[in-house]
Amino acid sequence: MTRELARTGIPIIYDPDAMRSPARSGESARAPKASETTAAMIVSDIVSLGLSRGDRLPAENAMLADYSVSRETLREALRILEVQGLITLKRGPGGGPFVGALNASYLARTASLYFHLAGATYDEVFDTWMVLEPPLSAKVARIEDRAMKEAAFSRFLDYDAADHQSNEIVGDFTNFHTVIAELSGNRVLTLLTQAIDHIVVEHVLDAARGTLGEDDSMSHDHTEIARAIIAGRPRKAETLMHEHINDVVERFRARHPDRASELVQWM
Repeated sequence: MTRELARTGIPIIYDPDAMRSPARSGESARAPKASETTAAMIVSDIVSLGLSRGDRLPAENAMLADYSVSRETLREALRILEVQGLITLKRGPGGGPFVGALNASYLARTASLYFHLAGATYDEVFDTWMVLEPPLSAKVARIEDRAMKEAAFSRFLDYDAADHQSNEIVGDFTNFHTVIAELSGNRVLTLLTQAIDHIVVEHVLDAARGTLGEDDSMSHDHTEIARAIIAGRPRKAETLMHEHINDVVERFRARHPDRASELVQWM
């Protein structure tokens, strides 16, 4: 496959009936596998029972009886959920399936597969970042509980990049943006924003670990954004975040002029 063809990507087609109705080609649409249906039932039970991270799911024999499926189907269903990071499977005595965390990095990994196949580039990821996070910062700034915001951003108010290694700075970069997403109070926005942040950091900015700590402008940006959010100044918070993202992206483009136009990698 040539580079030009790879950039074209597979056409994006929204067909909500693809799983339920005959495809336009005349072929029958694929019905959900028994393992997929079982995985969906397990997820439904996790939610309805109010289970949380670390809680143990029923033993295999109990689940076989509850879901009326074969051992092979149940194990495949559990593997599906394990791949998505929704459960962990522990071996040995005291082992079994345990509820995992909702980690947006798994959502980012699945999304990056779709982005790659669609021919999307990191420039498009940057554009999405710019669309999502500045208004999200304004939304968080409108929160009336100042004490809660101060507690959430306390570690970023007196941040000195000189006191941290470059890998710590990259981690703190992620943590700062994660706090904003979590404070939004919107779980859809939280997951989507954290997924985009993950791709930006792990796929792109991580390549610049050695250069992120060259000055403290990034931590200064975070401090100023945090102060605007805490002070309840949504317009200023949005403007500062817009400028911050633009600065981060332009610096990266200057150092790695070819990376931004590369295809988003599935990783």
